[in-house]
Amino acid sequence: MAYAIGLDIGSYTVKMTLLKEKGGRFTLVNFAVTDIGEEPIDTLDPAQKTALIQAAVKKLVVEAGFKTKDVAISLSGDQIIVRYIKLAYMTREELKGVIRFEAEQYIPFSIDQVVLDFHILGEVTEEGQKKIEVLLVAIKEEVVNQYIQLLQGAGLNIALIDIDSMALHNSLEVNYEKKDGETVAIINIGAKFSNLNIVEDGVTRFSRDIPIGGINLTNDISKEFNLGFAEAEKLKREQGGIIIESENVILTRIPSKEDKRVRIYSSISTTLGKLVMEIRRAFDFYESSSKKRSISKVYICGGTSKLQNIDKFVAERLKIPVEPLNPFNKIEITDVAAFDEKVKQYGPFLPVSTGLAVRKIK
Repeated sequence: MAYAIGLDIGSYTVKMTLLKEKGGRFTLVNFAVTDIGEEPIDTLDPAQKTALIQAAVKKLVVEAGFKTKDVAISLSGDQIIVRYIKLAYMTREELKGVIRFEAEQYIPFSIDQVVLDFHILGEVTEEGQKKIEVLLVAIKEEVVNQYIQLLQGAGLNIALIDIDSMALHNSLEVNYEKKDGETVAIINIGAKFSNLNIVEDGVTRFSRDIPIGGINLTNDISKEFNLGFAEAEKLKREQGGIIIESENVILTRIPSKEDKRVRIYSSISTTLGKLVMEIRRAFDFYESSSKKRSISKVYICGGTSKLQNIDKFVAERLKIPVEPLNPFNKIEITDVAAFDEKVKQYGPFLPVSTGLAVRKIK
């Protein structure tokens, strides 16, 4: 029996998932979620940021009773460089020997300053020449070292480092059946970034981190109501939502402009529109430049996906069916009574940490 912890450190919350695996079946042991502080940590100096993250991680380890010290983590945004490249056909072992040389033309800084990894996505034939499609990931060594020191200070060891988009892929793969000929997207709307994945026939073919997330919405609400960040965040979580025409409340009464919910939606609507526009642009780029099939479904997750009606809003704007990504859809939960309400409340936060735990076990 194997155990693994996935640790997802965001800009506002920390999430941890502990899974066990036996005979190819995954079981949820426990999970925990907590805010790091009252303000986004990116506004703090490095020492404050480190102290708050370490305190949050230690809190989760104690509250959830995690005993395993080795964790899998992931990075996203400007901390990483991701490239999808094609190379002349070679074996995995051959690619290991030349990857640093091949990567130099795709990395905007010295190859000696980065940690490189790759994943062979598949094989293609172009103009009679056999090639391999490769996902190339680069992370600066100094960033890796910072995370090692950060988590050592919290009493943990880094067993592996992944990227958010691949963790999301793992979460999708373990929880949903792959359908031949199907192309789907995952949108993880976090605090600072929205991770976008396009998965074709079970393989991630495109990923992008869009610099729009829940923090932007909270700032919009803060300006509208003249509130501090913490108060605006609380208001967003408790009363935030998107007003759509199909809602019964709109059909039965005309809301006043002074209604708090209307003011919240009015304040965040422009930012939400920008986010969906960036998603649509990414879809159009993928479908046109790669001559790929159209996206048939979108799975949505992340803390901001808890915003009421956001799934309907995205579906309406993209003209594509949208459904929540359940990180435990096919992962066994032995004590349903103990976890049912917690999963409903925190499930949207957990696809990355769950996918990381799956990856570590695999």
